[in-house]
Amino acid sequence: MTVRYLWWRSCYDGALHAFPVAPGARLAHQHYRASCTHAAPPDLAADEPAASRCELCLLIIGELATPST
Repeated sequence: MTVRYLWWRSCYDGALHAFPVAPGARLAHQHYRASCTHAAPPDLAADEPAASRCELCLLIIGELATPST
């Protein structure tokens, strides 16, 4: 099963965090927990893909780019 992630801005630190969304899930909660345990309400969805993303979330979901040697 593939997990999809939405990048939402946290109301605590202003960074974008990866919020897992299960296939077929409805977004009806008041707050969601990010991969790194930050929380954000769904009305703070980010529309800026180039904004600062949480490095811990990137590590957890495996999207942190490693420097080439």
